[in-house]
Amino acid sequence: MNKNKTVRWGVAGLGSIAHRFAFDLKNNVNNAELYAVASRSQERADKFANEFDCQTAYGDYKSLAENPHVDVVYVATIHPCHKELVALFLAHNKHVFVEKPAFTNVKDWDEMLNLAKSKNLLLIEAMKSVTFPAYRELLKFIKSHNLAITRIEASFGTKNEFNNTNRLFDPKQCGGATLDVGVYPLWLYVDICRQLNIPLQKPLVNITRDNPISAVDEMVSFVFNTKVQGNLSASITRNLPSKAVLSGPNVEIIIHEKWWNPQIIEITHNGAKQKIEIDSTGESFEFEIEHISTLILTNKLESDVIPHANSRAVIEIMEQALIANGYQHLVTAQNV
Repeated sequence: MNKNKTVRWGVAGLGSIAHRFAFDLKNNVNNAELYAVASRSQERADKFANEFDCQTAYGDYKSLAENPHVDVVYVATIHPCHKELVALFLAHNKHVFVEKPAFTNVKDWDEMLNLAKSKNLLLIEAMKSVTFPAYRELLKFIKSHNLAITRIEASFGTKNEFNNTNRLFDPKQCGGATLDVGVYPLWLYVDICRQLNIPLQKPLVNITRDNPISAVDEMVSFVFNTKVQGNLSASITRNLPSKAVLSGPNVEIIIHEKWWNPQIIEITHNGAKQKIEIDSTGESFEFEIEHISTLILTNKLESDVIPHANSRAVIEIMEQALIANGYQHLVTAQNV
């Protein structure tokens, strides 16, 4: 383990999200550095490394795993590749931060988490929204005022034209609305319930498609009829409202546009209005990078911000929803 005050990161999988992550890692985080990157293509790895002034680039993932100076690896490949790479990096004693959804089924989550625990390593799913300072302040407000949240409405949907070569519509790449964007509103719902100590129950799920020939779920809704009512939706073919609303007796909370990057939150409580406004200085990944790096520097093996229980609960909800609606192939897809 690195004895310095800077955590040395590796990045595996060098697509668009990895570019944004690396930008923040390089420019907006004080306790971490980009140390090495890896792709299946040496040319692509070299290009990425040059863009972000990284000294080490590999055209395979095993070489990254074997680098003794790397403390933690951010796995940013497509979903079906996660398990193979997580297992590789854990086996080589690297902490792992894996892009959401960490896995497409609970069996893989349990297996990899047990491996991480057996080696005293971190395994954390990348869910940036809950690491934003504005969201953290909201949770403090809810707790300090003993608020009862009884309803959560949230959606995440962007219109994409149907194209079966696009990963969003490709079943072999575990495309579809549930796994790609449904994970966000589910995480919000599960996290708020955890904060309020409200047990989770199985939701009502409705999955539809705008394109009859599509092999993935294009639209999904989750309705939770419990102590905290949940009305959640996601789509890869339609634009959906991009604010989230939490409400209860004498309180309404609006997390404004692109609520999954929460920066402006308006609270109306007992008729009084209050605003929480804390901007992101970068690409919105700086908060999770700093959080994970702090955990490593302080020898923590689990995050209280992105806890294992939340990840497992969300993965289980998604897996059961897809299987029940005939999309078993999306949660059991083989590595591609």
